[in-house]
Amino acid sequence: LELLFAVAPNIPRQLEGDPLRLSQVLINLMNNAVKFTEQGEVLLSISQLQRVEDTISLRFSVRDNGIGMTEEQCNKLFKSFSQADTSTTRKYGGTGLGLAISKQLVELMGGEIGVESQFGNGSTFYFSVKFKVADSKLITAGQELEGMRILVADDNATARDILRTTLESMAFEV
Repeated sequence: LELLFAVAPNIPRQLEGDPLRLSQVLINLMNNAVKFTEQGEVLLSISQLQRVEDTISLRFSVRDNGIGMTEEQCNKLFKSFSQADTSTTRKYGGTGLGLAISKQLVELMGGEIGVESQFGNGSTFYFSVKFKVADSKLITAGQELEGMRILVADDNATARDILRTTLESMAFEV
């Protein structure tokens, strides 16, 4: 199982928000993705939805290629003590509270949460949250490194894409 992180290059490094609530939601979604994915990858990606002055809306997405769910199962999620089905509870454990709590936390932060899934082909849980952009200094590669050629080699195509995007945002030629 490969764990990957993709943060869009235009995401500010310093934000003001509720780190405790945010971490609780991310930990729950990542734990579920790992629990229901025997092999393959779990990807946490963060992208910008909108930025107005010093307020930014971000989309957090946790994608796995695990067991997936039917539309009927997806409709049962985010409710207290509700899981996709009873066989899931027997095989994987859990109380059915994690996603309900995550939904409440996301809504307390002014956002929305949802899921897209295909049975047998994995799931993508996503949520949006608004933050205040804190003052910070932009970190960039030194001017002498700008345009330097870099070869990215990894056996995972998603990891290669993440590295390419990150390095190109730092003015490297990949």
